[in-house]
Amino acid sequence: MLQRSIKSTVSRGLISEYPSVFEGRLEKLLAKLFPGYSDFRLYADAQVARQVAMMVSQDPIYDPACSPPTDRCLVSYWRPYLEVGGADSVLLFPILPFPGSFIPQVVCVKDPTLAADLPPSDCVSPLLLDLLIKSVSALMHNLQSDEAVAKRKDNPLEGLFETRGPYGMTHLPPSRYREFAQEALSLKVVLPPSADIPLITPGEYSKGDIALFLKLAEQFVTTNG
Repeated sequence: MLQRSIKSTVSRGLISEYPSVFEGRLEKLLAKLFPGYSDFRLYADAQVARQVAMMVSQDPIYDPACSPPTDRCLVSYWRPYLEVGGADSVLLFPILPFPGSFIPQVVCVKDPTLAADLPPSDCVSPLLLDLLIKSVSALMHNLQSDEAVAKRKDNPLEGLFETRGPYGMTHLPPSRYREFAQEALSLKVVLPPSADIPLITPGEYSKGDIALFLKLAEQFVTTNG
């Protein structure tokens, strides 16, 4: 689906960063996905997103995949299939499914007064916006299915690593994690660049696909203990 969209959007010359209809379409989707939030921003610069977070709280952004559970947090990441840091979160930073690390950071703002103080959205390539719209639409479709949600929460890494929903933290020291990631790559499993970033299990896999990776993970957990 994303490959077809890339070809279609590129053929229309929608690569450069300039205003487009896709901005409004994405905002409408985000309003459905996050009905408690009134305004939305898109920042291509991660530094701007961090500055926005610090305007509200000096604490680290709460991450439901790896932070200690809490029900009171002003600034939270949102990860599919997990709860956020409580209803007090006035800023929400969704981690949305997207191929690649060049996705703009979406910021959901609960208080219109706060929104007035934030920098305006960056101008983002219509190509990226179009792809993001399609991935968010697919995610929303999955979230409406109890069967799909239950499947994503059934984590095959449970018992080996600390898991929450489809996410996992290895807690391996940096050198061991690098070895683990390198050996996993030989099995065609791509892990995050460092151990402090939660890994996520794929939405679709067979037992055969993951069997060798689970065996490798067990070896690293055993030798690390």
